[in-house]
Amino acid sequence: MNYLNEIKTRVTWLLIGLTLSLGIAQIIKGFEETLRENLILATFIPLVVYMSDAVGTQMEAMVIRELNNKNKFHFMTFLRQQFVIVSAVALLVGAAAGLVVGLLNNSQNLGVVIGLSLFGGIMSSLITGTVLPYIFWKMHDDPAEASGPIATVLQDLISVVMFFLLARAIL
Repeated sequence: MNYLNEIKTRVTWLLIGLTLSLGIAQIIKGFEETLRENLILATFIPLVVYMSDAVGTQMEAMVIRELNNKNKFHFMTFLRQQFVIVSAVALLVGAAAGLVVGLLNNSQNLGVVIGLSLFGGIMSSLITGTVLPYIFWKMHDDPAEASGPIATVLQDLISVVMFFLLARAIL
């Protein structure tokens, strides 16, 4: 194993992710007014980001496993199958979290924001978790190294923007 090449490859993708993450911080600053008016939103950022990333990570692992185990990988068939599964997961997780958050915080609107944010974030993770590894694989890059950092930061961006846009519109 060539350790230097492995370190260089990993650090390159991680530095790209770091740069994009700093951009996400600037985007969150753009929602300062929304946060100031609804400080409780800050407590739910990790929830929305984590759940969306977790489903995306599951998707990445599954698509990479399929790419490695099959001679003929039918991306559209895989995507259709996963769409059904992820839709059910997004609906169940979004509804459950929205209901609990709404009840615990005595705010139906906050529950709706959380529920819709989780639903949208989880649904979008279907794309970041399947399309990116597939693209890297098609480009003959190792999807296991490249897609993780990039898919995570893109998923974070989508989830955070969706969360704050919904909060701004509903609260």
